[in-house]
Amino acid sequence: MKKIIALLAAAFVSAATLVCAQTAGDPTRQGADSYADRTTTTITIEDKYADLHPTASDVKMWLDYTPLTGEVRFYYECLTANYEVGEAMNTAMGVFQDFAAEHGYKHYYYKAKDKTKYYKDESSGIKLRKACYNSYVYFKK
Repeated sequence: MKKIIALLAAAFVSAATLVCAQTAGDPTRQGADSYADRTTTTITIEDKYADLHPTASDVKMWLDYTPLTGEVRFYYECLTANYEVGEAMNTAMGVFQDFAAEHGYKHYYYKAKDKTKYYKDESSGIKLRKACYNSYVYFKK
């Protein structure tokens, strides 16, 4: 009796495998969603927001923008001694408003909590302590 049940179970598993198996696709044919442009564009922002961050003097800002999904990552980098979270947030909101107006978006929503990363920058030969504020949002039309 046990042998019959084992044979039936094996037959059922092999039949289910044959029914659910996928056929091999043509390797020369592209997938249905391969036409979508999923690249991320880096946009460097010139500092025209000096009134929003008066204590930070040497600020680098850039956006990583994915047009397909409308996702934007904003980066605000300056020296740690000059860094204030409130100024970075106000600058980010100003950049997002200008970006939305330029690209025809109406609303933006935060995808993740804003983060600040502190690190030592040794690329110039001098050890500088820097802060990098990161904000992650997506835009809706």
